[in-house]
Amino acid sequence: MKRLKSGLAVAFALALLGPASGSPASAAPAPAGPAPVAVRAGTVTLVTGDKVALDRDRVVAITPAAGRAGMPFRQYRTGGELYVVPADKTGAVASGRVDRRLFAVSALSRAGVTDARTARLPAAPAARQQAVADGFSVTLSFLDRRGNPTPNYFVSLFDVATGQEYSGYDESGTATVTVPAGHYYLEAGVSGDSVTDVVPFDFFAEPDVAVSGDLALTFDSREAKPLTFGLDRAGATGTLGVTPSRTTGAGARGSTVHGPQQEIRVRPSRTTAEGQFTFSVAAHLGRPDGNGGFLGSPYQYHLLWSAAGAVPADLHRVFRDRELAKVRNVIAAQVPGAIDRKLYSAYVQPPATVVELTSPGAAFFEDVYELDADNNLNWQIADLPRAAGAAGSVRTEKWNLGPFGPAFATSPQLPVVWCGRFGDQMNFEIPHFSDQNPDHFGFSRTIAEEMRMFRNGQPLISQDSEFGIFTVPPATATYRLETRSTRSTSPFSTEVRGAWTFRSGHVAGGPANEVALPMAALRFAPALDELNRAPAGKRFKIPLYLQPQQGAVMGEWGGVTVDASYDDGVTWHAAPVVKTATGFTATVSHPAATGFVSLRASATDTLGNKTELTIIHAYLLR
Repeated sequence: MKRLKSGLAVAFALALLGPASGSPASAAPAPAGPAPVAVRAGTVTLVTGDKVALDRDRVVAITPAAGRAGMPFRQYRTGGELYVVPADKTGAVASGRVDRRLFAVSALSRAGVTDARTARLPAAPAARQQAVADGFSVTLSFLDRRGNPTPNYFVSLFDVATGQEYSGYDESGTATVTVPAGHYYLEAGVSGDSVTDVVPFDFFAEPDVAVSGDLALTFDSREAKPLTFGLDRAGATGTLGVTPSRTTGAGARGSTVHGPQQEIRVRPSRTTAEGQFTFSVAAHLGRPDGNGGFLGSPYQYHLLWSAAGAVPADLHRVFRDRELAKVRNVIAAQVPGAIDRKLYSAYVQPPATVVELTSPGAAFFEDVYELDADNNLNWQIADLPRAAGAAGSVRTEKWNLGPFGPAFATSPQLPVVWCGRFGDQMNFEIPHFSDQNPDHFGFSRTIAEEMRMFRNGQPLISQDSEFGIFTVPPATATYRLETRSTRSTSPFSTEVRGAWTFRSGHVAGGPANEVALPMAALRFAPALDELNRAPAGKRFKIPLYLQPQQGAVMGEWGGVTVDASYDDGVTWHAAPVVKTATGFTATVSHPAATGFVSLRASATDTLGNKTELTIIHAYLLR
């Protein structure tokens, strides 16, 4: 199983995450870096003013700054870091005129930097110069869509035997790179003029460039083609994620270009590498609203196609609705009238319904999220990638129904350890603001966060963060983890408190041997309406269940208690609880007045593991 914070090895997470790649900015060969590192949820503003919303190690949304609505972005990984580079900074980053660390969104987020424009970076390390013995010169020339030499490009060559990267840059539009004899995967891009907010981006991928002597290659944007679709719903457009990926001796190499469909073009490749190269396109399309967005789009297409061996000459694909899997997404409201986003191609004012049409078997991240007026992430609820149904299949999925609390969601495509241990290191990453769907997990911008841990009753950890990586003594002991998160981005779950009691001891091995700690999320699942309300003045049943981490060794649950409060937790009223076939059900007596209901509960299993949960403003009475 994988930790969400250690990097998601799933292609097309929102069509944004591509395979690991080297950096295009170094003139010297650079080996592949370590695995990606932990990233906090939040928003990073780039030096260009563009905003990148992150959920752990994944980009949730990229919002171009004012006047930059048509900007494509390139995402890649190197040295364990995730980079997001706008198309109009391609040449500046490749040349070194702009420090590429200003676009390392994972490093910036981890360091608590929310705005790269005010970041104070340490001096950059000196560029490593590595001599290439018996090398050959590869001369690379770049032409824009007018046929003129351009300084707005990047280029990388990866040795397919070693994964080693070689890059070069010259402002004239022609660069020379010296490499040993061998076979290389070449990736390059040319960005257009940035005088307006429309910035074209032309992508080049050559799966197998053979170098046995000096070589000259030209990359002419006029030879790049648009990626188009034949659909039943005419006029649909949106965003693309274009990902070439080449197998090398050090793993896959490649990056993802993400941006408006009308701005991205790709040149069919001149070389092939059967069984070693894949070209993939993910498209998230909706009905445009005429203002640069998709407000009110009643549908979304999530399409995926790929070609093996080369970038094909034909970049047009036809998808008929009857050939796709259909999901009716019913989205409840946290704040009626607010604009929530469903992936990239549907903006809704919930409560709302959006029909998704997805390529059968495709596994995408699914998200509903809300940005504030400054395009900062307020909250985000997501579904881990799981394969879409068969052609013609139909189902309904509910989103944004409270109470919002901790969850330990997982999926066959991406098993996740949210809280685990290997050796004497414990890792905690609890999604505190998940909706009631067992397949969803959620995070939110918070006012305050607290985490405390006790070992055999003695304080061990205390910090102002709800995420943690801690080293603990090896001997088996009883631990108690307490968390508290407060927020103002929603009227619901304004305070969430959790506590887990469990036993743990040394786990032999490293990260690959990580085991899930015996912790379970206590999940409430009442029948709320689309505004997260329940009827006042009536007895009301609240189903609840325990959601253990996948792979955790736990006993049978019992000793369940539930209390309700109608004054924000000042006083509490015990509710009777009965065991059911799927969990437990509590019955509360709602007062006749409107207002919020808060809930708290606890449960203990036969192995002594205990979970406790308090949610202030769990739902509203109508």
